[in-house]
Amino acid sequence: MSAQEHTAEMNQDKAGGRGPFWGLLIVTGLPFLLALYLFYHPELVARLGTTNHGQLIQPPRALPALQLQTLEGGTVAADALQGKWTLLMVADSGCSEACQKNLYYLRQIRRAMGKDRYHVARVMVPGGRMSSEVMATKLEPFEGTLVVFDSARGAVLDALRVDAQTPVGRMYIADPKGMLILAYPPNPAWRDVLRDLERLLKVVQQ
Repeated sequence: MSAQEHTAEMNQDKAGGRGPFWGLLIVTGLPFLLALYLFYHPELVARLGTTNHGQLIQPPRALPALQLQTLEGGTVAADALQGKWTLLMVADSGCSEACQKNLYYLRQIRRAMGKDRYHVARVMVPGGRMSSEVMATKLEPFEGTLVVFDSARGAVLDALRVDAQTPVGRMYIADPKGMLILAYPPNPAWRDVLRDLERLLKVVQQ
């Protein structure tokens, strides 16, 4: 065999070896990229007969650093939300019956996620100054919900104003990188929020 023939045969073997690699990359990576693309392009999703229940925020909006406390007033680590999907709800200052119902829904949504609930956090953003009495009484049943510090709520509320509607009474979903991606009308159907959250986790787990 000549040197040229030997070189050609080696090149052919290398090309043949790369074939399975690229094939595997396409098979494993393409579904994820396609799902992610469809999620951020709802007009294409709609053509397939599927749509988001929430309002897709385009482009996704970064939330300011959330300064958080527990319902009992305890401090929360700065990285408490790192790597987690976050359900946010804006409460009126007195936490009316509608506010308490939304907090209940946040709790139910997280529970309904099953084993994935550990990847989901709940955050309440006071829409106005909330007294310690309200925090101690009306919010007691919703242990595990984190609260944005009163001094920090202004910047968070500004970020949550994605349209002309007031943020009070609305729910939002932020991704594990702290990007706001979905907004819901005041007092939304909690099952709609749940379905969107399930879909999001399904997309990233594919």
